[in-house]
Amino acid sequence: MAALKPLVAKISCATALMLASPALAAPTIFVPPSDVSGKVYSTNNEDGYQTGRGVVFAPTRDYLLTSVALYHDLTNILLSYNLRTASATSGYVGGGTLLASGSRTVSTNGLEFISFAMTPTLLVAGTYYHLDFTINGAGNQNFFYDQRGAQPYSQAGFTGIDGTMSRETSNYVLSRIQLNAVSGVPEPATWTMLMLGFVGAGVAMRRRKATNTNPLAA
Repeated sequence: MAALKPLVAKISCATALMLASPALAAPTIFVPPSDVSGKVYSTNNEDGYQTGRGVVFAPTRDYLLTSVALYHDLTNILLSYNLRTASATSGYVGGGTLLASGSRTVSTNGLEFISFAMTPTLLVAGTYYHLDFTINGAGNQNFFYDQRGAQPYSQAGFTGIDGTMSRETSNYVLSRIQLNAVSGVPEPATWTMLMLGFVGAGVAMRRRKATNTNPLAA
């Protein structure tokens, strides 16, 4: 039994670290390399938001998404969002499976992030998603990044990033959008190694017990 203690201790330690201490990702803001500053493109105008503006993207590893946010300037305007799987990686990306949605009437103090908390939603590595925002009225200031020359692009943790309008990637601007996610989701290989460790410990313990109870073992 003493020989099993180091193995059991290692498995217990790995389990505790994996389950109790996930790696928290800093908030991700999609910023194209073609325009890292962005600017206000229009004022007192809905500027395409009534039919939806957003982003299509694919994570490069699994994440648990906990909130989304749009950078905007609104006064008593209904803002809504929808997160879906993308039906394509470019062109028309709408029509996928709805994963999360929400809406509320918003008034901001100038340009600021408007956040929507959500039930933690798993984003699977390599799967494309479409996050879309709509406003029912005119925005005071409409902030965008110029994405020309970077359609689509990649940044840390994500790839295939492209701005959308009316669920299409044909426009060249990208809204300022923020994701908050936990990046400590165990990968399948991690679960496999952990389970193999438990199975190995169990087999060893059974063999040890059988040896101790076998009168011929002496």
